[in-house]
Amino acid sequence: MAASVPRMKGRIPAGTVRWVRGSRVPDWLRPARGVGRRVRRLAGGAGAWLPDVVAEPWRVVVGALGVLVPGLVFAAFGSATSPVAPSLILLVAIAFSTYLADWPGGVTAWTLAALIGDLCFVGDPWRFDAPRTADEAFGLATLLGGGIALAWLVERLKRESADDRLAAAAARAAADALAVLETVAARPATDGSGGRIADALVTAMVRFNRAHVGALYLVDGNGRLCRSAEYGAGDAALALPAAIGAADGLTGVVAAGRHPVGVRDILSDPRFEGDPWRLTGARAILGVPLMADDRLLGVAVVGLLVPHRFSRTDTAKLEAVAGRGAALLAAAEQAGRREALLGTARAEQRRLGAIIGAMPEAVVIGEPPDGRIVAVNRAAEALLGTPHEAPGGDVWAVLRLPDGSPIPASDTPLGRALGTGGVASGTELLVRREGRPDVPVLASAAPLTRADGAVAAVVAVFQNIAPLKEAERLKDEFVSVVSHELRSPLTPIRGFVQLVARELEREGGHAVHVTRLRSLETQVDRVTRLIDDLLDVSRLRAGRLDIRPEPTDLMAVCRDLVAIRATAAPDHRITYSASGPPVVGVWDPDRLTQVVDNLIGNAIKYGPTGGQVTVSLAVDEGANEAVLDVSDDGPGIPVADQPHVFSAFYRTKDAAESRVAGLGLGLFICHELVTAHGGTIAARTAPSGGASFVVRLPLSPADRTTAPEVRETMTAA
Repeated sequence: MAASVPRMKGRIPAGTVRWVRGSRVPDWLRPARGVGRRVRRLAGGAGAWLPDVVAEPWRVVVGALGVLVPGLVFAAFGSATSPVAPSLILLVAIAFSTYLADWPGGVTAWTLAALIGDLCFVGDPWRFDAPRTADEAFGLATLLGGGIALAWLVERLKRESADDRLAAAAARAAADALAVLETVAARPATDGSGGRIADALVTAMVRFNRAHVGALYLVDGNGRLCRSAEYGAGDAALALPAAIGAADGLTGVVAAGRHPVGVRDILSDPRFEGDPWRLTGARAILGVPLMADDRLLGVAVVGLLVPHRFSRTDTAKLEAVAGRGAALLAAAEQAGRREALLGTARAEQRRLGAIIGAMPEAVVIGEPPDGRIVAVNRAAEALLGTPHEAPGGDVWAVLRLPDGSPIPASDTPLGRALGTGGVASGTELLVRREGRPDVPVLASAAPLTRADGAVAAVVAVFQNIAPLKEAERLKDEFVSVVSHELRSPLTPIRGFVQLVARELEREGGHAVHVTRLRSLETQVDRVTRLIDDLLDVSRLRAGRLDIRPEPTDLMAVCRDLVAIRATAAPDHRITYSASGPPVVGVWDPDRLTQVVDNLIGNAIKYGPTGGQVTVSLAVDEGANEAVLDVSDDGPGIPVADQPHVFSAFYRTKDAAESRVAGLGLGLFICHELVTAHGGTIAARTAPSGGASFVVRLPLSPADRTTAPEVRETMTAA
């Protein structure tokens, strides 16, 4: 079944040739093993060359004839011939017999030459005698010693020549295998390159070794040998198991020993009783392991339909093909793993792209160092436009600050994330595109870092908050309208309550009714303040709150409010202290009165009955600011809530769960009014454990007075 295969010229490294030569030549053929080992083998009944004699007796016949013919010719001359001359002729005969019939012929020729030399040329003819003359001794010694040396030398030269031919054959086989297998491996993979390489490998093994059948077993993940490809077996291939153990039959022996195993006739070899290869019709079997980086990939097996002793050349050729096939199989395995990883990565990329594309928020991905846009989703294209639509091809050109002024690209959340490597979140911006209404957005950006910490890309998300802005506007409008509508009837209600109360007081005898009317008046005042707060919030949100600055004495404001609050809250102890020159600034006295009154009212409202409220006023000379501190000894404000208490309608969890009524607007109004005056307000924990609010108002040089310093202290209970 051998087929002609195009043979390619090629070279393999000298190291590979030496490896083939060194690993294929049996130890007993190497001169370095010593003559003593060969003598022991020849002397034993199971000498190394005995199987060759039994299998190929013609070698003994050739060795015998090669010496008998010249020996008998010289014997006819008898004593007339010098012993030296026939010894030299017999040495040539020994060398020729060794060359033709290898060691069996050489040993046979040497043995017969020794007998002929002693019988015919030493002592009396046809008798075994000891040498009598120097010529006889020299001739016999030359024959015996020179015969052994000459036979050894001829055999060594033959082996070296065979080694060279073996290396050349292995090199040609490797080149042929490389050509065939790489041609197959280079074809586009449709069903996996590993299977195609396996089929090509079995075909190459069978053809290069002129075998009839072949099979390839590869190691699976469980360590079993699984049949991957076969050639030439036909229906008999069904007799080969799909998977075998690592030590079953000839294939398992090759896998376990990781070295080639050849069998001349598997039907007569008792080591492989029950081997599946017996059922294929093959007789001579040769198997070699497929190794890659000291790792067993599988076993390659070829067979002949007739008994045959596989030569070292056969083994070397099969190993050359198997070695190259193992390398290609290992490469295909790695390529398969890489392809699987790439497939997983592509699937994840498509999945991530689908998720980002389906997001309602605009997502933009930029690369360092300049934030070049590499990917956007559909929402980003609809909101920001594509780069070719933006001025100068820069989508960041459509971004503005909330007031409409341009913003540098480095100040956008994406630019800040690129510059700092940190997260930038909650930045309100404006998208302004030609021919379209402005769109308010809330922008955030976060960097994607590599393993070394370097920024690989930045993901920016833009949320359209136009609906939220519109909802907030409608809410403010609703609050404003409702507040106005609620406040309108409160004024006449309060007036009628006061009028009825005064008339009942003049008539007398209506003390209970008057008390109830005064309580009703107090509740009307409370509702009025709540409505005023709502109106103030509405005005603040709309930017319509008027600030009317004029010279204002903050000491007098605090002093009057402490006195009023002390009267209204007799169950609290309020302490007021001030030192330094009079604190006079250009402020709105009504709005500052509202701020101080709100802070003192909160301290009274959230403090315990009989608690202490402290109001202190001073001037920070270094910062040129008036500093007002209002504190209480109530439960205080958790640190996590302190930054949020100045938000509209915000109440801490403890305040919301308490029975203290409120909308969460007082501190928001205080914050906005203080900010409108160019000052700051902050919440902190008081030394007593309660809450403390510190207001800082700027003083201009014109506000500084040369009046003498005053010190005021006031305690009301």
